[in-house]
Amino acid sequence: MKLWLSVLLCAALLATGAASALAVPSLAGPTGLVMLPTADIAPTTEWQIAVGHRSFNTAQMYDTEDVEMSIWVFSGLKGVADDAELWVAFQRATNGEDSNVWEYGAKYLIGENLLPRGTFLGGTKVAVGASLGRWSDAVGFGAAGMYSDAASDVETLRAYLVATKQFVPTYTGEWPWGEPSGTRIVGSAGLMYLRVDPDIGNDDSLVRPFLGVQCYGRRNLELLAEYRLKDSDLEDDALFSIAIRKPWGTSTSLEIGLTNASPIGLATGDQDMYVRLTYRLPTGAYQ
Repeated sequence: MKLWLSVLLCAALLATGAASALAVPSLAGPTGLVMLPTADIAPTTEWQIAVGHRSFNTAQMYDTEDVEMSIWVFSGLKGVADDAELWVAFQRATNGEDSNVWEYGAKYLIGENLLPRGTFLGGTKVAVGASLGRWSDAVGFGAAGMYSDAASDVETLRAYLVATKQFVPTYTGEWPWGEPSGTRIVGSAGLMYLRVDPDIGNDDSLVRPFLGVQCYGRRNLELLAEYRLKDSDLEDDALFSIAIRKPWGTSTSLEIGLTNASPIGLATGDQDMYVRLTYRLPTGAYQ
């Protein structure tokens, strides 16, 4: 793991710190963290458009070949109601022989007050979501089975239940020891189902819990971290990602981070870096 960069990301947040936040699509598509979703829903008044670039070393998936993949990631997200959003994501992977990853899905907010009010979990958002995807000419899936050096088309089905809670209320007053903080902490917990079905070989699936945290500090910086338990039949490691998101104004944000997720969300070995730019486009711009 590139531990040194993880430390730098954490240190940057602590040294600076975000008073405001954008609803931003995850790399996987829905509003969320890096690869995992939250229970937040995108607003109906705008499109969330994101473009990013990441690297991915296929030696983390199997030992017979070492290919450094360069992946461009594009996604679009929009709230279609106060409690629902739709999204689509496309990845273009280049590793000598190009491959494409398409995924589309939806998320529905079940409610914001399902848990008892006046308790620690009062005000928790709960949402469900699902998506379908296809990785064409996927490296690492072939006749020898999952994590081989042959190429295959892979279909994915993803479904999840997630709860999101703001644990530290927004506070912009002056702390006894200094300037206004504007800090808050938002936590998410959920259960992820992922089925991977290559057209050559056997399909497989995982069901694993996950956790996520968003720490908002001063000067418009947000720290994101996520963790999903490992499936020993499919993965060598648990999924882990960490990132810093920097909003500029009310419409743009830049994100840089590390993740050990493959293009379809299975955890691999070492962390790979990604960078992404997100833009909020008001729907009124078309009128």
